[in-house]
Amino acid sequence: MDDTSERPVDEELPSVAVVVADPDGDGGRTVRALLAQTVRPVSITLVTTAGPTAGGTPTGHDARSPGGAGSSGAGPPVRIVRCAREDLGPACVDAARNAPAPYVAVLRGGDEALPHWLWHLSRAARDGGGEGAGPVGLVQCGTLRLRDDGLVDGFTLPPASPGARPSTADLLEGAYAVRRELLDSDGGTSRWVAVPMLLVRRRAGAAGDPAVALGSRVAGRVRLVRHGYRPPPAGPRSGSTPRLVSVVVPVRDGARTLAAQLTALARQTGAVAYEVLVVDNGSTDATREVAERARAELPGLRIVDASDRAGESFARNRGIAAARGDFIAFCDADDVADAGWLAAMAEAAREADLVGGGLETSALSPDHVDEQPLPMDAQTDFLPFARGANSGAWKDVLTVAGGWDERYRGGGEDMDLSWRVQLCGYLVRYAGDARMHYRLRDDLRALARQKWNYGRSGAQLYAAYRRAGFERRDGRTVVMNWCWLLLHVPDLVRSPALRRRWIRYGARLAGFLAGSARRGVRYL
Repeated sequence: MDDTSERPVDEELPSVAVVVADPDGDGGRTVRALLAQTVRPVSITLVTTAGPTAGGTPTGHDARSPGGAGSSGAGPPVRIVRCAREDLGPACVDAARNAPAPYVAVLRGGDEALPHWLWHLSRAARDGGGEGAGPVGLVQCGTLRLRDDGLVDGFTLPPASPGARPSTADLLEGAYAVRRELLDSDGGTSRWVAVPMLLVRRRAGAAGDPAVALGSRVAGRVRLVRHGYRPPPAGPRSGSTPRLVSVVVPVRDGARTLAAQLTALARQTGAVAYEVLVVDNGSTDATREVAERARAELPGLRIVDASDRAGESFARNRGIAAARGDFIAFCDADDVADAGWLAAMAEAAREADLVGGGLETSALSPDHVDEQPLPMDAQTDFLPFARGANSGAWKDVLTVAGGWDERYRGGGEDMDLSWRVQLCGYLVRYAGDARMHYRLRDDLRALARQKWNYGRSGAQLYAAYRRAGFERRDGRTVVMNWCWLLLHVPDLVRSPALRRRWIRYGARLAGFLAGSARRGVRYL
């Protein structure tokens, strides 16, 4: 996996050995990712039931492996321990006891650690909890769960509550490192540091019981007190410009507005090489004919079929898969790109992993200027996010993060992608000069449906990201919002503008209720 963002080098980080619990012979992929770490493990022990050639598993009992990316000289030794499946857990504990490092990190076979995984774990082991608090006993980070096709299927983050204790389920779903000397401790107290980041890619359904052995042993012998950890900000990319920008335009029954967007894309200024992909998400109108006619202005335009399943995220993922560019820009079929949009996106991409542009409503929705979406630099959410109607990301970043989450329907998918990318350690930036003329809903029914979906997705986002620091509204704010809605019921008959405002707010609050009931959370 590529990681072009800069990561500071710190020679005073504690050393870490890695044990890979590999019941199914998938450890070769895991070892290759470990050899590309920005902070090298002292050693790698692969505990497996597989034969010498299964799953690309390295051969040899104690082989010296080649150095990782950007390294010189020999890499860490890779030791292979073969045992019966029922002995995997005890064998992992024995391997950890014999590890030549104060900390031992644990992965499942098939896991792919992001290149800065060990850097974050080592830093958290050194700094977690502050000075003078004693050594850290357990460091835990989140994992990104992927489908067989590499797209995101969810993720797991360590508990955020100060009074929480690491459960077997948390250890099973997460990735962690333990202090080696605590494996045989007879009591005492140690610090448990939760790293709120997604630093390991994991295939859904991978067997993980043996990987719990070390963490469960420490948690059963030592009282662990949770401490927080604030990750350092992500560094910028290398400064290179995209070789080719692929513009992905998802569309479903957009014949009425698509032509204007394609004309705007054909008239982009600046020396940016780009292609346009119209991704048809099952249109039944003349959308394809409109796209075909646009070839006169966009000779390289391609029409990508995504009629298998309805959903913008599904269509965008299909566009990513078909894209030939190394940077993917996203816009909607009912908006109009400013002439300098692509040039501004490409310039911002020199240092950012994901870019969000500005949305401007005065040209396409002049009657609703009060609904102008907030720019990224004015957002108050726990992390900034790029809106799906005007965003772009490097293809390698989208691949690592698992693309757009297709479980979000009708809203929230752009917040999820931006937040997930940042939790993977990437940099998100705002490019205000990458302007998109944005069209708001005129029809009140369509507006209510949109805001209802936004509200439902808000509860979905809270359920997913509360462990990362996403907070719900306090009780006083919730009461004030609902009181305002009740007091302003007469607005429904006072004027069209007031009716529209009431519907916007009411539909969203109703969506919060519906989403909370579905997700089993309280996000009102």
